[in-house]
Amino acid sequence: MSQISDFWRWLKRVLLPPGPRAFPPSDSPPELTAMLMEAETMAAELTDYLLGTQLFRQIVVDTPAGFRQPKMTLGGLVERIETLAADPRLGASDRRRLQAVQEAWEEAQHRYPQQVREKLFREMKSYLRNWKYFLEQRSQDPDRWKQEYPYELHNRQRVQLVVHLLGDEAPAGILEELEMLEGDQMNGP
Repeated sequence: MSQISDFWRWLKRVLLPPGPRAFPPSDSPPELTAMLMEAETMAAELTDYLLGTQLFRQIVVDTPAGFRQPKMTLGGLVERIETLAADPRLGASDRRRLQAVQEAWEEAQHRYPQQVREKLFREMKSYLRNWKYFLEQRSQDPDRWKQEYPYELHNRQRVQLVVHLLGDEAPAGILEELEMLEGDQMNGP
């Protein structure tokens, strides 16, 4: 653990100028500001991400709430956009910043439609595989399974989001098949 904290201290010294850190002005609560900054970083890296081979791209974002290290995916970007857009606490100037993120996402979809589709399919398969594996673990350790369920549910929600983003190109009946699998696992031993 000490090596990791030493590494972060070293990285901060190398990458960050001395003195107070400067952040874009924000008129939203800190947790929304941090999420917006994550979305902005993802939007800035969108072309490289789409043209690259990685499905989960590690990003590091320096926010007023501290460093964040989310994994970038298209579903993760859209999830942030939708969450921020729906939150009434997001301030007017931050809504303009969010609009720029939305425009970058829309432009990427028009400019790189094949790459967007391929990444979404890969993301859907990854989250679907993780969710199915989690469901299958119920009989192994039911108590642990119940504890982890609220956290693992995010995989299920991301599958649904990515299927929605794929629209007509999503595999036919995928959500129905998933519901049937869930029903079998939930009603099992």
